[in-house]
Order: sequence, then C-alpha cells, then structure tokens
Amino acid sequence: MLISGSGILWSDAAEELLALVDELGIPFYTTPQGSGVVAEDHALCFSHARSTAFREADVIIAVGTRLNYVIGYAQPPRFAAGAKLVQIDLDPAEIGRNRPADIGIVGDAKAVLRQIVGAAGGRVNAKRYAEWLAHLGSVNRGKRAESEAAMRTDQVPIHPLRLCKEVRDFLDRDAILVVDGQEILNYGRQAIPTYVAGHRLNSGPFGTMGVGLPYGLGAKVAKPDAQVLVLHGDGSFGLNAMELDTAARHHLPVITVISLNGGWTADPERNKPGRDLGYTRFDRMAEALGCYGEHVEEPDGVRPALERAAEAGVPAVVNVVTDWRARATTVQFADYST
Repeated sequence: MLISGSGILWSDAAEELLALVDELGIPFYTTPQGSGVVAEDHALCFSHARSTAFREADVIIAVGTRLNYVIGYAQPPRFAAGAKLVQIDLDPAEIGRNRPADIGIVGDAKAVLRQIVGAAGGRVNAKRYAEWLAHLGSVNRGKRAESEAAMRTDQVPIHPLRLCKEVRDFLDRDAILVVDGQEILNYGRQAIPTYVAGHRLNSGPFGTMGVGLPYGLGAKVAKPDAQVLVLHGDGSFGLNAMELDTAARHHLPVITVISLNGGWTADPERNKPGRDLGYTRFDRMAEALGCYGEHVEEPDGVRPALERAAEAGVPAVVNVVTDWRARATTVQFADYST
C-alpha cells in the first residue's frame, strides 16, 4: 500500500501520486497533513479500512511523510512485523529513522514518483490484488455504515459526528476546511473527506492548537472566492478567539463552527483541575465584534444555521453545543511523541 504525507503538497506531486496509485492499483492512505492530494472518493481509498490495510500490507511505500506516532511509527502492532518498507523522502535523515527501510530513496517526491510510474508502466498486474481489495472494500463498507448510523443520531446534546455530518453535507467539494482541536479533529478526520490538494489544514503532529482561525483567515486571503470553514473545538478556539476581530476588520467572511463540549475532553472520564471550560457564548462575542453569531443546541438546527452564516456575508460563528461524553474511538496512537 501507499502512504503519503505533506511532502506531496510541497513537491506539487499530486498528479504523480495519482498516476502511481492508478498504475499500481493498490490502496493508499494520506496522512492528515496531506489529505486531498488524491480525492478521498477514489476507488482505492479505503478510509474506513485504514487500520486493516496497515496490518495486512506486506509492502509499504511511504512517500513524503514522517513515520511518526500518527501511524504508530509504521511498526507492530499497527503494521505487520514482516512488512517491507520502501521509504521516499527529501530529507536523508528521515530514511529509516523510526523503522529500518528495506529500500530508501532520497529525492523530491515529484521527480521520484514520475520515475517510478515510468519504470512500472505495463509491468504490474493489478489483478493480483483483486482478492485483497475486495476484502478491504467489504471492511470499508461495514465500518462506513456504522459511522453513518452514528452520524444520523438525533441525540441532545449533539453528538460530534452529527455535527461533522452537517458540516460535510454543507461544504462545497472544493471547499477549504480547517480543523483544530482534540476530539473534533479526530471526528472530522473520520467523517469529512477532502477532494482537493491543499484544501485541508489542521494543527499538525505537534498539536499546535489555536492555529485554526488564523489558518482560515490566511486561506481566505489566498483564495477569496473559495468557501472557507473552520471547525474548532471550544478549547482550541479560545487560544486565538480574538482573531475574529481581525476577520471583521479585514472583511474576511470565514465561517467558524465550534464544537462546544464545555471542556478539555480528550479523556472525559478523567477528573482533573481545569478540565471544565463552561459553555461560553462565543456567538455573542462574535456579534460584539461585528460578526454574525448563532447558538445551536438541536441537531436539526445545525444546517440552517450554517446556511444563514453563509448568507450573512461577514465573518460568522456557529456555536454548537456537543456531548462532552462522546469520545472518538477510531484513532489509535502509539504515543504522543514525534
């Protein structure tokens, strides 16, 4: 299988990566920093069978990505102990850093992928993977059905997956989405696909919370005609909330959606000082700064609020009360060091 990261973006190698995926006929996974370099509705993107593919692949081609905690350092138990690793990176220090590489290639992703596609042309029998691809497809469909069922819940407080579904259904295919937070970052990755290279931004492997709204404003300046939406946790939003004033002064109509679960809830069962943040009315703060603000407590109210925020034509905050007890179950990190 192929695993790619942000190196594809920096090398402008999305076209070459797609060509390699199609030439080899093998499944691919893009790390959160490289989402959208190949559209996530591609037939070989098994986003809900990611962990299964990791465990079962006997050859891993990693290009333009660090083998860090996000993918368990590409080591067991997330990956097969006997899997062969082909690692392609511009930085020679990355080759074999967290797992020995069977083949290490130092080079620019665009140039290397172009050469591999040329060398592989007509020499790969993609039919040999048909049985495995069918298996991954079955796992993918089953897990997607479970996820979609969870997204349809009408529970109150709103489940974060239901919020993500409403955001997903609202977004244009080529929208720029920024996701910043802890739980909402993981739910967003699970529920909201990306189809265009460079149109998905997040707080990165170091978890630099607070970058969401600033990233969104920068994206709107760079692409003023694009639909730009920032999906924030309430904790991460609080770190740079006053950038709403910047948005208002510079007339940047970015929509910010806040998953307001009232605290730092990476582990909702653990009681610790400072966990509770309260249910801050960020919508009222937005209004005081000259932005549009709306507070939502019912799941059926999310989509209409998003539509009104878009129609307002000014920076907007949709403040959505979500269930603090919910916890993403699809994320498996080896640990939090990089």
